[in-house]
Amino acid sequence: MGLYGITKGKCTEREANNASCFWPNPFAERFITAIHKQFFSNCTLDNVHWEDPPDEILITLILIPVMLTCAMIMLVVWCSKRSDILV
Repeated sequence: MGLYGITKGKCTEREANNASCFWPNPFAERFITAIHKQFFSNCTLDNVHWEDPPDEILITLILIPVMLTCAMIMLVVWCSKRSDILV
């Protein structure tokens, strides 16, 4: 039984206790394991290594909000100057 087996055993025991089931309970363990296999079949114990996106995407994701903010500021300033003419 590897690390996954130990972790799975502790996990199923904790979840069975949370559901007010006695432990060890083969039915609860089968049920929890089936749910895990159905919804979390690709989970892993390895830490996920996050990486930055490519520079082109990163620059685009930074510049779009900056440009939109500048455009909104210019629009507000332009409308505030124009309101004197409209009134």
